[in-house]
Amino acid sequence: MSFTSELTYSFKGQSVQTRETPITKVHMSILLFCYLSFLVLGAIIFQVLEEDFEVDRRQLAVKLKSDFLKHRANKTKQDVEMFVQMMAYFVVLGIPPTGNKTAAVSWTFFNSFITSIIIVSTIGYGTVFPRTPNGQLFCVVFAAIGIPLTIIVFNYISRLVFLPFEKLGNYLEHKGVNESNVTVWKIVFFIITGTLLFLALPPFVFMSLENWTYVEGVYYSFTTISAIGLGDYAIVSNPTKDDQSITYSILLLIWSTQGLVWIALVFNLITKFFYEMELKLTEDSSEVELEREEKETDAENQFI
Repeated sequence: MSFTSELTYSFKGQSVQTRETPITKVHMSILLFCYLSFLVLGAIIFQVLEEDFEVDRRQLAVKLKSDFLKHRANKTKQDVEMFVQMMAYFVVLGIPPTGNKTAAVSWTFFNSFITSIIIVSTIGYGTVFPRTPNGQLFCVVFAAIGIPLTIIVFNYISRLVFLPFEKLGNYLEHKGVNESNVTVWKIVFFIITGTLLFLALPPFVFMSLENWTYVEGVYYSFTTISAIGLGDYAIVSNPTKDDQSITYSILLLIWSTQGLVWIALVFNLITKFFYEMELKLTEDSSEVELEREEKETDAENQFI
């Protein structure tokens, strides 16, 4: 099966699935309400479990930094090394020791809500994360329930993402284009549109607002929507930023959610392609082996 044929098969499968299980607006509304309620509840619990510990750690960081600066003239090499180790510890906790950022609090409700989404979407940047034992245990339970729920929600979102391409297919069919070519055109527009919206164009925004290079923007975009989430480049819930626009964060969440769905469909197509290639290679190997056995049999018969 060719690559185009495999993509055609995958897109046909997606289309059939969309038609076989129609989703009403009522069902979608109920699902989204329950899902958002779950995220809000998780955000509240995370904030309750983590905020006091973070405030305590930040106060300690401020005190240590102040004491060090007051008596820096009398500090030995060992004292400096100990201070650097302590500051490194606070950085690991997500508490930047520079400027006035030490006094800020990461576990606001908004940041907790964003962190909840980052956890259940499996992006996992790690810029804001639970540090207390209770918070970590709750994270395990929250993720165990939230990730399957997110998969269900993303499944519905994928149908919305695919809907414009279904309409494109219907339009092309109405114009007399045959079914195979219609599917190819849907595939082409699906890949090109997603590449532009989720990989090619966003880096220009990041170049302007984050002072990144274009390559860094592409790198961040891919690691985000593919749920790799290394965290070396992060925007949402980044404790090192002074003023994080709520509107900017919300738009990024919408973008990353749609991007996760798009790239999941692309990965699905690629996976099916590799699977079909494996089957083809297996079939070819079987045919070669069969031909070899037939030749050996013929040779034995001639010898006899």
